[in-house]
This record gives sequence, C-alpha cells and structure tokens, in this order.
Amino acid sequence: MRSAIAAIGMCFGCVAAGSALAQAAGDTTPPGRPRVYALIAAIGEQLTTVSETAHTGSHLSPYRRHTSTVPNDILNRIALHSLDKALDGIDPTGTRIYLSLPAAQVDGVTPSKRDGAAIAAIVEVLQKMPERLEWDRIVVATPAYRALDQNGMPSKLQGFGIFSEGLCQAGCGGFKDPIPRDLAPEPPDGVDAVTSDDRKIKARDYIAPFSYIEVWVLDPKTLAVLDMQQGFDSVKLAEQSHKPRLDTSKLETQRYLAARMVNLIELSVGEAVKHSEISLPHGAVEIGPVREVDPEGAKQ
Repeated sequence: MRSAIAAIGMCFGCVAAGSALAQAAGDTTPPGRPRVYALIAAIGEQLTTVSETAHTGSHLSPYRRHTSTVPNDILNRIALHSLDKALDGIDPTGTRIYLSLPAAQVDGVTPSKRDGAAIAAIVEVLQKMPERLEWDRIVVATPAYRALDQNGMPSKLQGFGIFSEGLCQAGCGGFKDPIPRDLAPEPPDGVDAVTSDDRKIKARDYIAPFSYIEVWVLDPKTLAVLDMQQGFDSVKLAEQSHKPRLDTSKLETQRYLAARMVNLIELSVGEAVKHSEISLPHGAVEIGPVREVDPEGAKQ
C-alpha cells in the first residue's frame, strides 16, 4: 500500500498538468484598478497514508500511518489552482499573484496551536515582501489538523492523504468460510460510499481520499488575519460486490484516486473561499475577530 500511494502521488502530476494558472485580464475589466489578490499555497509535499489494522489491547493504535513525498511542488500547485478557480468565480476581473511556500514544521507543536504556528511562518515571510503593500488581499491555504475521529475517518489527520479501511465495517455473514465477494449482498448496515460511476452504495470496506485544509485571508498592509475557514472533506470510494475491489497497485486505480483527490481538494478550497471574507461585496468589508500572530511561534 505504501509504494502504491507513492505512485498515486506521482499520478497527481498527470492530473494537475492541465490546471493552468492565468492572471485575469481583458475586455471585461471595468474602469479603475482591478483588485490584486496574492494566492499562497503552503501545503508542502507530504501525502499521508493511513490504514486500519487488526489489533489487540486498548492501548495500541488501530492505525498504521506513513507519509510519502510528492515531488515537483505538485500539492501546492493543486492548491493554487483551486484558489485561483475559486477567486475567478468571485472576482473574475481581479489580478492574481501566485506564491508557493513549504509547509510549516508543526510536528512538535501542540495541536491547539498548530494553525497559529502555520500562519505565523507565512507572516514571517510576508513581512520581508514590501510589494505586498500594492495588494488588496492575501489568501493562504495551509493544512488543517483534526485530532478526533469523525464520519468514519480516523483521528489525528492533517493535510492531504488517503485512508484505507480494509476491515469489515458491516455484517460479514457469520459463516465459517466468507461468502465470495461477487455473491455477497450489499450490507444494509454498511458505510455510505460512492462507486467509480458515482453510484451511492453501502460498503464493507473503502478507500477515502481526504482534504483537510485551512484558508486564511490576510490584510496585506498589517498582515492581520481577517478570516479563516476550515474544510474537513473526504469521500469514501468503493465498488459494488460483483466488481473487484479497488486495487491501489494498478495504474488505473492510482490515476482514478489521484483524480478524485484533485476534485476533492478543489471542492475543499472552493467552499472555504466561498464562505470567507473574500466573497463579500468589495464595499462591504466585515472584519471578524482579528488574530494576533506571533512569528516567533513558528520557530518553537
């Protein structure tokens, strides 16, 4: 599974290749200066793999976790494309500037302070960029962390990754010998999942790409945090019992999972931007609680 997920990461390059970034301009631009948005992706290059395993003893974690490196800044490129598409739907005449930064190192930071450490690292970089004074908004995508399990997803997930649930999640028949998969009925108490042709089914096992992100809106002049929206999205993928299970060792499945994840990231980022301060009318700025960010927090 680990090597297969690394291959899935490589497939992102093929899926994302058609995602072009282009600054908005043209005949539709109204009189006056278009708004300037700096879009920053700081997702990093780590793709997380989590799988549930049979275990004994309540003190043992039921999950096996690995991280794979996705090269060529592909994850940031996907996040930037998603930010760009979301902004295009809100302000198509705006000018957009694209920046990519490494993810902040937050492994040693307590979970409750990880988001603050992540944005503090971004602010520290932006403080050294005087050109930001010409911008109207800074929109940043960083990984989000969820400590608790929820909706069939395990605890302690962050950023982008894939969860593989291979254990039986519904009645398995109670027979001495398991029923062949192609003869097993769809379990009424199974997990809600979708197939490769987007049919909704009940499944005993599934593979779930996840996109846990935070989208921050900063004031370019003061670098104050004007807004922050989180997205904890996942999609459980399975096939009907008369079809083979998803096999991550096959290139076709790897490309399918990569495409599903790109769509999921686009959805996560798009929804976060849609519900942020950015989507308000330009003349009606509603500033919520302003967060004080200590750049030193990113170094701890």
